[in-house]
Amino acid sequence: MMAPEDLVITDIEGHKLEGNHEPSSELAMHLLIYKRRPDMNAICHAHPPIATGFAAAGVPLDKPLLAEMVVTFGRIPLAPFALPGTSEVPWSLEPLVSEYDAILMANHGVVTYGVDLISAFHRMDVVEHYARVSLVTELLGKQSLLSGCDVEKLLTNRPRHPN
Repeated sequence: MMAPEDLVITDIEGHKLEGNHEPSSELAMHLLIYKRRPDMNAICHAHPPIATGFAAAGVPLDKPLLAEMVVTFGRIPLAPFALPGTSEVPWSLEPLVSEYDAILMANHGVVTYGVDLISAFHRMDVVEHYARVSLVTELLGKQSLLSGCDVEKLLTNRPRHPN
């Protein structure tokens, strides 16, 4: 967990305003998300093991296994591989950011965002939970997916960008 003194504050153009460290090498990714999603105030980028395994396997988390996942995310897409710390990262995420609140990053990790740090962190936790459930169903050799009708009902009741 980061402490307040670990934070680096920049403006929307990426110029450092405060902090004891230099901005993250993934600053361009953060700036893209903030520019494309003005409703979001916090970003979590991490490498949780199961969700990152799905990203490394090139498998999006898009099967309707759990009602909570459908309501929270709709689906979790997979962005194409981008060399970490380069301008390729925001380029790979750009087509997905405005429609999704969580994205798997091929062969890299996961990014989630929310109205505050707790929301962004909670979304990361939910992504990893869903990846675990998905993996277990794969290992058991059976997935009981929600019907299209049930998914439609869940999506109808889903707020556009829930907290």
